[in-house]
Amino acid sequence: MPLKQLILSFFIFSTIAISCSNDTQNKNNFTLRGSIDYLGDADFYIEQSPIHYKYAPKNRVSIPVNESGGFELNLQVDTNKVVWLTIDDQSLPIYAETGNTLNIEIERASFPNQVVVKPDRDSSYHHYSNYLTQINGLDAAIEIEMNKFRDGFPNEALALSKKKLQLAEKHLNGTPFENIRLKVLGELYVNKIKFVEYQFKVPNFNADRERALVLEEALKDGFFELDALVAQRAGIRDFAHYYARTFGIYDKVRNEYGTNLAEIDIKRIALAELDSKRLEVIDAIPDRKAKAYARMHLVAERIGELPMDVAEPTYHNYLAEYSDYTTYTNFLTYFYKEIKAISPGSKAIPFTLKDIDGNNHSMDDYLGKYVLLDFWAGWCQPCLDEFPKMRNIYNKYSRDDFEIIGISNELNYDTWVADIARFKNPWVQLYGGNGFNEATFKSYKGGGIPFYILIDPDGNIARYNDVRATFNLEDVLDSLIN
Repeated sequence: MPLKQLILSFFIFSTIAISCSNDTQNKNNFTLRGSIDYLGDADFYIEQSPIHYKYAPKNRVSIPVNESGGFELNLQVDTNKVVWLTIDDQSLPIYAETGNTLNIEIERASFPNQVVVKPDRDSSYHHYSNYLTQINGLDAAIEIEMNKFRDGFPNEALALSKKKLQLAEKHLNGTPFENIRLKVLGELYVNKIKFVEYQFKVPNFNADRERALVLEEALKDGFFELDALVAQRAGIRDFAHYYARTFGIYDKVRNEYGTNLAEIDIKRIALAELDSKRLEVIDAIPDRKAKAYARMHLVAERIGELPMDVAEPTYHNYLAEYSDYTTYTNFLTYFYKEIKAISPGSKAIPFTLKDIDGNNHSMDDYLGKYVLLDFWAGWCQPCLDEFPKMRNIYNKYSRDDFEIIGISNELNYDTWVADIARFKNPWVQLYGGNGFNEATFKSYKGGGIPFYILIDPDGNIARYNDVRATFNLEDVLDSLIN
């Protein structure tokens, strides 16, 4: 078995093996059975949270449903753990307790807020249902208030974040769903550190003092303990990121290089300074394993976002320092090899996608010229901000030398059609669909959009997500074509 496949198998099966076996005698089995009134073409699966929210392989298995809506799945688990029962984008936490069976009755229209779960010892699922009911609309309200916060207007963002945490503590403490409370704790502290960044320019605001207070409170509240970090999805990455921004580094770069810089460009320009501030957060974590987990996220971000020659030293240093935490080092090794395979000089990944007229386009159709793959969607404002400059660059070069291929990550086909008419971009437009699960985007390990791959005339990757029309694309093309 190739190494990459072996490592991937390790991630999928090292912590929870999922099968459809009828062997319910195994003491490590957990059985989930039940019924659903309607499923249609929705995805229905069990998923365990991956080791990295963006870059790790998804650990999910589809649940087969019979004609009458019944289903049964046996999970082999080494320890009791929370997994997620998911229908499309709605999820319910399931406590997979070894040796036990859980029966669940689902009405699709009320999932996940109202389900019948038996046995519900200690009323854990009842408490979770009450929690969902009481936070209904709260996330949307927090997002609105955070936008006010960012723009300098009076707001209730932190008060609402604290209210959500209080509701999580009220309903989830003492239940198997304690990890959800820890996730909400992470959301609060990310918002608290954003407060320092957003208030940075306010007269007489002491950013150094407020930043230190947030860090001290986070340590005291257990934000940096391993269980909390694991529960937070991207919490440690976000906290370290916004902590670094509280030093005014972004403003300094924009003042020097211009306000049109995308965030990924700022990260590259100010890498050393930003990294030193992020590491202040990591160094404050007292527990070594928790620190290893947190640093793993920063190393993964480097591998995923920076040129390989910049990311490699940090990667190798991590492997040497934390060799005893093989789960973390195995993940980074897997991800490093995946990114290495699509670094400049590697062959471009083949694709065949349709344009609006139904005609197929493949990568081979564009050999002999430089091609910019532009992964985008109409809801992505940074994508749209690039279009005016992209049009100028597109018109500057002959189609014999340079082409742009837009690959849409838009979920809805009709929305994509409307976007093409709205923006009237003159280059090739292809529909990938499926959001961030679009096949070509995933093959290139895209983490977000806009996302750009520059292909050379021989069909090799020339630049990996480090060119942008408003930043350096024209200079790069001038150096390559002229």
